[in-house]
Amino acid sequence: MKAVNFPSGGETLAGVLHLPKGFSEDRKYAAVVCTHPAGGVKEQTSGLYAERLAAQGFVALAFDASYQGESSGQPRQLENPYVRIEDISAAVDYLTTLAYVDRDRIGAMGICAGGAYTAAAAMGDRRIKAVGTVSAANYGAILRQGWDGTGKPQDGFALLEAAVNARTEEANGSETAYFPIVPGSREEAPNADLAEAVDYYRTPRAQNLRSPSKAPLRSLMQLATFDAFHLVDLFLTQPIQIVAGAEAGTRWISEDLYRRAASKNKHLHLVPGGSHIGLYDKPELVAEAMAKLGPFFKQHL
Repeated sequence: MKAVNFPSGGETLAGVLHLPKGFSEDRKYAAVVCTHPAGGVKEQTSGLYAERLAAQGFVALAFDASYQGESSGQPRQLENPYVRIEDISAAVDYLTTLAYVDRDRIGAMGICAGGAYTAAAAMGDRRIKAVGTVSAANYGAILRQGWDGTGKPQDGFALLEAAVNARTEEANGSETAYFPIVPGSREEAPNADLAEAVDYYRTPRAQNLRSPSKAPLRSLMQLATFDAFHLVDLFLTQPIQIVAGAEAGTRWISEDLYRRAASKNKHLHLVPGGSHIGLYDKPELVAEAMAKLGPFFKQHL
């Protein structure tokens, strides 16, 4: 592993390069950008998948998004989908500067919101030759339609009101107001997936001081009106491997991406017994996801 820094839109991103066994700077490698969930950091699931990809011969880059983790930017924890997408292209920019990375063999994958952001980034960034998603979460769709897709999109207006009210207060001297990405306790969780998210983010299972799983309320101004899959039926033509838990409440999002993507080479794998969060780190579930992602990237990069 190698700690690295690279620029993105005026900020400095902190990343970790995971290198294959027997790595040599005299060789050329395929590379994969790994993007973390909303509220996550590179030391959690994106780093785990980067580690697994490196074990299969790839140079894999896990990084903290702008405003998050060890990367720069204020206000802290800002979750702006457009910035998140630009960060992915900035990570690709960085990989192209490395003499040992083959510029024509760069792929990208992401987990949860990172998966949806990756799909969105790949539409415009044709340097991304293959796309992988794990437990994909189209954050805007979740805010409008609920975790399981059964909510009322009109409820999004209340989120916009909260966002603009927070901006007004902050412009007039108030401290940054935040909303929780993950509930504070299992008892507050509205479903099994988010109860498991509490276990993941708020217990020793994966807890990290730089991952408080909250975002400024102003983030809702962009998130509630955002659709990561807008125009995937036209522009997402790269090969794509989609992995989701068969028992995940967000399974519908992966199925939506599979249905809508223009790619002629697209695959959806539902992991039996898999939950949304389980695919983040449970060894048997990660192994099954990698059994699809590893060969997929080897074939297309």
